[in-house]
Amino acid sequence: MKSRKYAALLLSMSMAASVAACSSTDEPATTAAAGQSNVETQNEQGSGETAANTASKESNSKLGFKTAGKELKVNMDFSEVSGSLGEPVSYFEAESCAFQGLDKVYTYSDFVVRTYPDGDIDRISSVELKDDIVTTSEGAYIGMTGDEVKGLYSSYTVEGDADTSMTVVDGDTKLSFIFKEGTVDSITYTAAE
Repeated sequence: MKSRKYAALLLSMSMAASVAACSSTDEPATTAAAGQSNVETQNEQGSGETAANTASKESNSKLGFKTAGKELKVNMDFSEVSGSLGEPVSYFEAESCAFQGLDKVYTYSDFVVRTYPDGDIDRISSVELKDDIVTTSEGAYIGMTGDEVKGLYSSYTVEGDADTSMTVVDGDTKLSFIFKEGTVDSITYTAAE
């Protein structure tokens, strides 16, 4: 009898923990394709915004990633640019913990786009550059030195240093650089807090 009560208690505790994981407003939702690092999505519920008042949301940042003649910016409607990007190499979706709908991950050969649901719109939550074939709009690429990156972003607010990581902030966007052995190892656009 005690073992049944113990099993029931464990089951209810694990269920409560899983519900708490999806209902937390302190941790934004994350999704990742196999082998990809998790990247934060913006948690608009914590800021009090609703799908109705974000429908016309546009980035107020100069930071964006240009590819196929289009510029991808955080919070923009992904359907505005997705047709120009061609077919992704892989696609992943999962129920969003932060929003109603699906978080989606589109992996292309040189970059990854993650989206979050905003009503009927899929908005870009992050763009991750995967190799040195692609660059930021300002010219930064994987393999570049920290000093070279600092020079490109000298007119922006920059946090951190080139030893381990550096973040460029402009408006609603942050551009994060992770360094390994003195060179850029990772570049990701996400929403600024």
